[in-house]
Amino acid sequence: MSKVIVVGGGPSGMMAALQASKKHDVTLVERNEELGKKLKVTGGGRCNITNNRDIEEFFDKVVTNKKFLYSSFYTFTNRDLLDYFTKNNLEYKVEDFNDNKVYTKSDKSVEVIDTLRNDLIKNNVNILYNKKVIDIIVEEDTIKGVLIENGEKIFADKVIISTGGKSYSHTGSDGLMYDILKNYNHTINKIYPALTPLTTKENWITDLQGIAMQGVEISCKVKKRKISKIGDMLFTHFGITGPCVLIISSYINKFIENEEIELNIDFLPSMSVDEISNILRKQLNKNVLNNLKGILPQNFLKSIFEILSLSDKKANELSKSDENKIIEYLKNMKLTCNGSKGIKTSMVTSGGVSVKEVNSSTMESKIIKNLFLTGEVIDIDAETGGYNLQIAFSTGYLAGISV
Repeated sequence: MSKVIVVGGGPSGMMAALQASKKHDVTLVERNEELGKKLKVTGGGRCNITNNRDIEEFFDKVVTNKKFLYSSFYTFTNRDLLDYFTKNNLEYKVEDFNDNKVYTKSDKSVEVIDTLRNDLIKNNVNILYNKKVIDIIVEEDTIKGVLIENGEKIFADKVIISTGGKSYSHTGSDGLMYDILKNYNHTINKIYPALTPLTTKENWITDLQGIAMQGVEISCKVKKRKISKIGDMLFTHFGITGPCVLIISSYINKFIENEEIELNIDFLPSMSVDEISNILRKQLNKNVLNNLKGILPQNFLKSIFEILSLSDKKANELSKSDENKIIEYLKNMKLTCNGSKGIKTSMVTSGGVSVKEVNSSTMESKIIKNLFLTGEVIDIDAETGGYNLQIAFSTGYLAGISV
């Protein structure tokens, strides 16, 4: 029976350890005092386990290196993951109204962690807590084990690295493993924050602070490519955030470091200009804001009128030029994105170990024999909606059955 070390007790590490334990003697090394520390806080503690879409649709939600994930996704699909949790008595729910996201029935992420941890114990996985790996042991381009911070060496026939990226660094994912792997000739693609709030240049954005908008369409052009996403957003004192904004950030994060990008926001993407015009003038003897009541939040509309230096008046007194100003702002508000809130606030890390140096069919390194890599440590990331956790579980599973 071979000895396998898994470094990192997040979703991909726990899944990798579970699968490897069916054939090998497995030790899971975790730097924290508990497993799944980052998993515990995802989704505001609710834990968006996966998405209920067909697995074929997942690829459209992957932002970086989607082709690399074919073997992982099809070897261990979202259905397989949900079947696993069902067999282990974890109840879940599908929120059809919320982009088909899947959560635990109780809305408690700790139940996911408990299920995985209990299964690890049942499968005789040796879990070592408070053990920080500071180096790997490599001889003649073959992994031999890991070095712990206190100088302790743990030897093994195979090692799976599941240490995550640099987001949520307070949970232990500080990016140290990138430096270690780089020292052993792995290419580490530049790290960018993904799924992070965006900062904007316009000062008047503070007038909209705290206003939440639903079902908006945000679009922009990057290197002649149009990016467009629909979802909810929130105005803040620094710019904008919310699900739609976070997704857009993952597509422009490589560019906003060096250039400003114009964002176009359509607050009524399902309505045409003519339809909005008709609503504005629906009841001529009523004020414009009253006519728009129920279409958009009143606090948002009042702020827009102030920004445009317009006073609320009866619809029959509204000039065509003022009408055009209002519609232009509602259908095509322009914001200048000049950056993001950075890696500390990002949900996911973009960048990491080059996929060219990892065998996508086994997750084994092409640089170091018997070394396997999973999840966020590799240069793969996706939109919000449970896709990043599925990446973690799928790549972890594939590595676990491949060692």
